[in-house]
Amino acid sequence: MFYKIIKSEKGFGLIQVLAALIIVTVAIAGLFISIYVAKHKAIENYHYRVVLLKAMEKLEELKYQNMYNKNSTVDISQLETGSFKIDDQGDETIEGLINLSKNSLTDLQVANYVDYDIITIKIKWEDGPKEYFGTLLNREKELILREDYFYRTDVVGR
Repeated sequence: MFYKIIKSEKGFGLIQVLAALIIVTVAIAGLFISIYVAKHKAIENYHYRVVLLKAMEKLEELKYQNMYNKNSTVDISQLETGSFKIDDQGDETIEGLINLSKNSLTDLQVANYVDYDIITIKIKWEDGPKEYFGTLLNREKELILREDYFYRTDVVGR
């Protein structure tokens, strides 16, 4: 009798339909999640490019302002710091925070009469949707751009 029940194919059509429905549902859910993540990664890459261009703009401003400044340290006081708008499309505005720093150094092993300034531009911003996936897509991001400016001095280790 037990063998007869196992051999019977009654109700297998319903089980096959339910199994197929579960497989299709999982596949469609995976497709929608991957489209959602890909969209936000594309937006994240756009924001990164905007921030990179802003940092490069600050370095170019610095080069222009100190173009004829051959024998002294670089002046970063004229450059603006603070927040700027990265993107205002959609529901929320994405803002970045710019910090500039300068460190003057002398490396006597490289050259006796050459000093240099290390200019660092650091931009922080928070990116991604706040309502889904928690911190998986919504992390604080940071870009650090550094450039060295060498200049000649008349005194060793000035």
